[in-house]
Amino acid sequence: MRIHSAEAIAYIQAYQQQAKNMNVVKFVPASGAATRMFSGISAVDFDNISTDAESFFLNLEKLPFFRALQREIERQGLEYFRLKEEGRWNRIIHTILSSDHLGYLTIPKGLVPFHTYNNACRTAFAEHLIEGASYLDPVKHHEIHFTIDVHYKNQIAEHITQFQNEFPNAIQQVSYSVQNPESHLPAFDDNFEPSRNLDGSLFLRPAGHGALLENLEALHGNCVFIQNIDNITEESHHSEVAAYRKLIGGLLLNLVKERNAILCQLEEGQDSAIETGIHFYKKHFNRHYADHSATIDTVFQLLNKPMRVCGMVENQGEAGGGPFWVLDPSGETIKQIVEKAQVNHDDPEQHHLFQESSHFNPVDLVCHFLDHKGNKYKLEKYRNHSSSLISEKFIHGRKMKIIELPGLWNGSMWGWNSAFVEIPSSIFHPVKSVTDLLKEGHLPKE
Repeated sequence: MRIHSAEAIAYIQAYQQQAKNMNVVKFVPASGAATRMFSGISAVDFDNISTDAESFFLNLEKLPFFRALQREIERQGLEYFRLKEEGRWNRIIHTILSSDHLGYLTIPKGLVPFHTYNNACRTAFAEHLIEGASYLDPVKHHEIHFTIDVHYKNQIAEHITQFQNEFPNAIQQVSYSVQNPESHLPAFDDNFEPSRNLDGSLFLRPAGHGALLENLEALHGNCVFIQNIDNITEESHHSEVAAYRKLIGGLLLNLVKERNAILCQLEEGQDSAIETGIHFYKKHFNRHYADHSATIDTVFQLLNKPMRVCGMVENQGEAGGGPFWVLDPSGETIKQIVEKAQVNHDDPEQHHLFQESSHFNPVDLVCHFLDHKGNKYKLEKYRNHSSSLISEKFIHGRKMKIIELPGLWNGSMWGWNSAFVEIPSSIFHPVKSVTDLLKEGHLPKE
């Protein structure tokens, strides 16, 4: 869907009017470490330096954690500019990455400084509290929920509480959860032998963000925004971001309101609601639906599902997934977010379709998972259990195959009713590499 100006204003107003009377949550998966973010410098080869690593060293003094780096080097009795002059980059890298010092290679990405304001650093966690306040109620029944690594729970909570005390206009309602360890899965080598810890016990690892489905379901379910921890802009960009969050939120709440009215009419046995329900379903969720055998019961089942509105940006060559029509095993053509790993790239046609896709999934969505009577859906019922992924990672020095549960916004939401809406790429500024912090969205607007 492309939303025009008049519609956008109406959706924003709808969100502002309805959201103030309901529980609204921003759900942020934030348990991942910053390992990938700093991978370009953790094993840098100075004789064959990558473009990304070269950019890091040329611009290190512009990065938001530079002053923290200087202080940590001084604590060692050294001086940054002397180390730089002597070419002692390995010592500088060690100070940035080592757990004995700043420890950025292993701490949660949310604790890494992302932006600088008047010489003060602001982490990704802290920035989410400020950005969230631009479309959530900072002090009442709106909150931000972070899924975190249990080992860092106290450190994260202390950091956030201190920031809230310094910035009372930031979101004050914050909650946490951890990924259920019972969802952890083993890793296997090419001979299907499982990886083991040094003591011989079975090595288990988190099964991807799809394991967070039960964490999501534990929330109120009225209006839940989902956003990655690293897709957070500098404060001068927040007003534009907030406008589009309100837009997709307003669209969702309007769709829920219309759907609930149709479900009530169907429950009352109104035959006219069959045609109304089919029109609504085909207009917003599935234009391919064949309605020749529709009944009150079948239309009720079509609409009585969790619902989401997903922002999509124009594809500019990003590596991730996007919105596609997918042939379901049942033979129905449905909307899905599809990741690259889910596509058979040995099939030339499938590879071409994926490569030529018009839009990219930035993970910027809003969900509703209550029925028309206010009862929460059992989200496990709407997951596609066959869409698990297998990826490869190095574990204990060996390449191992990793099993991941269906991703939270693809396979785990397979059975949801989904609307895809175009949003501008100007509000999408993820930090996958540390040098992404030098890009426009992480700098003050001029």
